Amino acid sequence: MKNILVPIDFSEVSKSAANYAAGLARYTSAKLILYYVFAVPIPMADTPLILIEPEEFERQNMKLLHALDRKLKTKYGKIETELWSEPGFVVDAISRFTKNHKIDLVIMGVTGAGKNPGLLGSNTTSIMHRIANPVLVIPKGYEFKKPSTIALACDYKSILPEETINTFKTFVRLFDSEVLVFNVLKKDELASYQKSATEVNFENTLGDMEHSLYFPSGDDMPKEINKFIDKHKVEMLVMFPHHYNLIEGLFHHSATKEMAFLSRVPLLSIYE
Repeated sequence: MKNILVPIDFSEVSKSAANYAAGLARYTSAKLILYYVFAVPIPMADTPLILIEPEEFERQNMKLLHALDRKLKTKYGKIETELWSEPGFVVDAISRFTKNHKIDLVIMGVTGAGKNPGLLGSNTTSIMHRIANPVLVIPKGYEFKKPSTIALACDYKSILPEETINTFKTFVRLFDSEVLVFNVLKKDELASYQKSATEVNFENTLGDMEHSLYFPSGDDMPKEINKFIDKHKVEMLVMFPHHYNLIEGLFHHSATKEMAFLSRVPLLSIYE
């Protein structure tokens, strides 16, 4: 891992993500890129407005970024950082930045459900489904620690692309973590059929990676996932959001999106 991108809006949520990212950057010797996207006010007719030049916005934002950078280095020691501030729309700007700067991982923060997510928090799930890069969502206040146990939540209903599995394996090997693979079955589903199909699929895809399979049961998926996390002392949750076309996306309820707000541990989203 060489480049970690952390979008910043100076909320407490994004600062939590930056703190986690700094710890990870120190652990991996990666470069930490702090990136602030700001909106330039557009004057409306007959509305008095004091305009600030974009250059002045950038100067003010860079001062804030440098202050955050100093705090992170004081806490985490010598880490390589790069600071960016530019105008734009958050999702579009982050998508473009990841394509142009060889980003290996995007780390973002989000608040719990029902709370004000802030500018970035409200866009986190859009970014998870928009960019090809892995996105790591950090609960507010969660400090970095090497995850000894990683849980992969999967529905086992499709063959996962090799590239997606290889990305997952890269993170597991990076932390030398124990892998728990689980599928939350509804109470009326037959575990025996799911189990046999899963074993064939995952023995082929995970191959040489040691892992254990679990089949918890319940109709409330987020609740069952968090119960599994607590029971097995999971320190990172991994999910694979699916590709959907526009029409499918309008009607599909995303478990990954929901867990981004409800997970009590960092959620790593790897796009299929």
